[in-house]
Amino acid sequence: MELKSDNKKINTRSIFTSLINRERLLSDFIQILKIKSPSKNEKELGSYVLKRLEKLGLKVKMDDTGNKIGGNAGNITGFLPSSDRSKKNPLFFGAHLDTVPLGGEILPEIKNGKIFNADKNCILGGDDKVAVAAILEALEVIRENKIKTCGIYVIFTVGEEIAILGAKKLNLKEIKAKYGFVFDGEGDVGIIFNEAPYHDTMEFTITGKAVHAGIEPERGINSIKVASEAIANLKIGRIDNESTCNIGIINGGTATNIIPEKTYVKAEARSLNPEKLDRLTADIKAGFLKSAEKYGAKLKIKVEREYNGFKFGSDAVPIVIASKALRNMGIEPIIKSTGGGSDVNIYNSKGKISVDLSSGMEKVHSNNEYVKVAELEKLAGLILEICTLNSVI
Repeated sequence: MELKSDNKKINTRSIFTSLINRERLLSDFIQILKIKSPSKNEKELGSYVLKRLEKLGLKVKMDDTGNKIGGNAGNITGFLPSSDRSKKNPLFFGAHLDTVPLGGEILPEIKNGKIFNADKNCILGGDDKVAVAAILEALEVIRENKIKTCGIYVIFTVGEEIAILGAKKLNLKEIKAKYGFVFDGEGDVGIIFNEAPYHDTMEFTITGKAVHAGIEPERGINSIKVASEAIANLKIGRIDNESTCNIGIINGGTATNIIPEKTYVKAEARSLNPEKLDRLTADIKAGFLKSAEKYGAKLKIKVEREYNGFKFGSDAVPIVIASKALRNMGIEPIIKSTGGGSDVNIYNSKGKISVDLSSGMEKVHSNNEYVKVAELEKLAGLILEICTLNSVI
């Protein structure tokens, strides 16, 4: 495959984008895409990233998160000391190594300036490998051109796609930067996500009574019916402009001639407003309790706060830095909320003030996923810009 970009000039006043080795960046991104790394199976990609960081002169390590979550690799952290005495405050940059399940092969192809997967049964994996490639390229350019930057910590997490497990297990005390950026947002480069939701996960285990479905169905308690009625009475999807709800998993029954005794349901609710989330979760629980009581079924409920949300004003330090960096590139920043969670939710809950930025990926988690070559290049340029701007802190 010939790896060439569309050679279109990026509309930017930044000198840094012009320093990017576009051919190397694109080739590297293609190589990273081809390394399969579904959640809990990030070992091969982790080894690749570790070697690259070591070659670039960073002090690196992989933690033992893999052992803690049943995976084969841990989170990777690295540090590049400051080369500019005027920039005393380090920053951190983050991305995740894992992808959602594949469903096929990863066969990247480039058409009309966009990178797709030729296997239409499989994701591309640009989420979040576009950021992995851009961060590595930015570090390459810093080393090659001896660019003076602040101290730079890099964080590559595992298990982000499965309840942000990697970030939850990460020892952030080793990251001496107070402020940071994660590049895990959908859309063209230029969006700053200043607000993200609180997220509850709910598990319902319904126990009815199993009997022969053809001989004595009257004596049974159908756990699937209990679950179905509870779900049917819920409002699912978009609840309001701040809240969502989804029923994601249902398992129940053993055979068509047996009244199903047990049914398991897993649901989630999110909201930018924590009080709304508490009410929404309570309403969902109440709906299942009502249905269980109606039919005489037993009900076990487990609720877990997966992560807390956050909200920053335009004067928050990471937003000020990112906005200035984008404007230096000729891009007017868009500040908006998101309904998705990311490593940033965990970092903020642990006192690391950070925001998520769009990284040029589109239609993620689907077989139609793609990344624009020009946005990949912009992302690397943005990272370089940010590295030189922490004097505003």
